[in-house]
Amino acid sequence: MASAASLLAIDQRIIELESTIADARLTKRWALAWISLGNILLIGAVIAGNVLIDFSKPGSGRFLLNAMGAIATLISIGLSVSLWREARSWEREQIVQLLQAQAERRSEQVATEPDSSASPPFQDYYRSIPDLRDEYRKGAEKYRGRHNLFQLTVIVGSILTSVSTTAAAEQGIWSWIAVGLSALVSVSAGIIAYFKFRERSLNLQQTADSIDLEVQAYRLRIRRYKDLPPEEASSVFAEEVERIREEQRKKELQLEQPPEAAPQQRSQPI
Repeated sequence: MASAASLLAIDQRIIELESTIADARLTKRWALAWISLGNILLIGAVIAGNVLIDFSKPGSGRFLLNAMGAIATLISIGLSVSLWREARSWEREQIVQLLQAQAERRSEQVATEPDSSASPPFQDYYRSIPDLRDEYRKGAEKYRGRHNLFQLTVIVGSILTSVSTTAAAEQGIWSWIAVGLSALVSVSAGIIAYFKFRERSLNLQQTADSIDLEVQAYRLRIRRYKDLPPEEASSVFAEEVERIREEQRKKELQLEQPPEAAPQQRSQPI
């Protein structure tokens, strides 16, 4: 029981490390976007100020504008590069700790196997299940993040499009901004509808949870594994996990089909 508790603690640590790595990668992406896009926009703002501002008026100085813009740009570049390097170092440290935790989990799994007399192929199969479960969970998080990104683009873009359309009545440049935002919203909505990130994330998360529940039931010898001989319990466990994986593959194939083909497939007799 102590080994099982230790294995659960290691699994919890792995989940926390994976979440920390995801946060570090997100920070690194934002820093990279700041380096490439944010600083370019800042330089563009300084150039636009030189073009659009009338420096012939009293109190306006081109030198002051350029000096402040240059200082702000240098500070921005320095901070963004520093943030990116710090996030990269943080990510590498967490990856090392994750690999160590995964090695500890593999060693602990030998002591927590319900039946050490099982065949070597089944023991290898049983030890690979946590990695398979984690792979499904990572896929679910990846698709969930993509769905949230494009959905947020649709929501914010729709609001900004309405505002730009209203402002276009006074200034012509806003009409072009409204057109660009409308195109961005349409493209984002089309990507969501075609790739179905939310459905993929939900299916992968359900599969990972089902595998996790099956592993716990097999360890505790409850539900379908209650009072079963060790050899039969091992066989039932492998069959159930493969059934869950097969259902996941079928769900993926259904998502790959065009919308008009789904009703036809459901209407066909099985």
